[in-house]
Amino acid sequence: MYRLLALIVVALAGASYFTIDKEVALFFHEHRYELFKPITALGNSAIYLVGGALLYLLYRNKRPDIAKKSLYIFLSVLISGILALIPKILIGRPRPKIFFKEGLYEPQWLEFKSSFWSMPSGHATTAFAVGVGLALLYPRYRWLFIAFAALVAFSRVALTKHYPSDVLLGALIGGLTAWALYKRLFDAP
Repeated sequence: MYRLLALIVVALAGASYFTIDKEVALFFHEHRYELFKPITALGNSAIYLVGGALLYLLYRNKRPDIAKKSLYIFLSVLISGILALIPKILIGRPRPKIFFKEGLYEPQWLEFKSSFWSMPSGHATTAFAVGVGLALLYPRYRWLFIAFAALVAFSRVALTKHYPSDVLLGALIGGLTAWALYKRLFDAP
């Protein structure tokens, strides 16, 4: 099932790139929604890396169950962030601000400037690593965690920091990383 979902997300991202990305970016460029600024901050990986590490250190001897869950979220964010950085550099997709100023939209390949690291979205990667991770740990609240991740990812588009295809691929990387780590750490015999 996860393979099918991954293929659907990749297909949607590809379709978005060739059909609606520019139009969506132009719409939000003209209709800025500043209320998304505090929401987008929740996609900052430092929050979860520092928080996860501190909780792990605090609880590793007292509550190993909490320590393991904290380490899991920490690793999900760390590994997915590293995995997202590789295509950012390889693809070199200009961010919407470059598109608005210079008209550049196509990948520039092997770019080391962050203004060309639009694909995939790091904030969406982080949000889905955390959201899917928490959804797997606490399935009763899974839709709340997935909605949180989707809202953070959407905020990146609404603030014209990314295109829809960028956040879709970021969501895929973050979600798959969290799922794979969960299987390894919690479903192992």
